[in-house]
Formats: sequence, structure tokens, C-alpha cells
Amino acid sequence: MSTTTHRTEELAVVVGRVPGVDELYPTSPVLPTVVQRVVGVLTQRPTAPEFVAVTESDDGLTASVAIGISDVAAATDVCRRVYATIEGYFVASGEAAVTSIEVTVARIG
Repeated sequence: MSTTTHRTEELAVVVGRVPGVDELYPTSPVLPTVVQRVVGVLTQRPTAPEFVAVTESDDGLTASVAIGISDVAAATDVCRRVYATIEGYFVASGEAAVTSIEVTVARIG
């Protein structure tokens, strides 16, 4: 398992524990995700969807996550907690600081 995969799996667990987050959604588009799963079944190497994407560029790291929230009134607060959690994860890990964090609310209610 690569460091990046391990990091994204760890981040998914951490984000999933944020109060108010009741579901994480795959970060890749639906069609490539379906194709990846079919290929995984055919090759007998199934892969789990990536729930937190971390990409590296010349500008630094970008973390992206799509979440489900059960309470519409708390959506802003939940997004702030998720943002702070991801930021804190990178600070605590001693890795390069994340320069961009994208929190998308995919579902409310």
C-alpha cells in the first residue's frame, strides 16, 4: 500500500468521525468508479473507492472530500469542522502543509 493511499484512507476515517458527518462519498466521478469496480471484479483485484482525494502539485497539497450531513441547520458548522480536521491532520502528521481544502456537501438530510 502506498503512502498516499494509506494517507487518504486515514483521512477518510478521521473525517467520518467529525460530528455531523453521516456519510462520505467517492471523490471520483460515477462512471470511472463503476468501470474501476468492474475491472477489479474481473481481475479479482477489487479496489475500494477513494473518499478523500489528496493531490500534489507545484502549489502544494489539495485535499478534497464530499460529505453527507443529516441536519441542514448545521451544514456550515459541519463543513468548518471537517476543514479544521483535515488541516489539523496535516499539521499533526508533520507532512507538507495542505494548501487547499475542498469540502463539498453532497447530501443534506
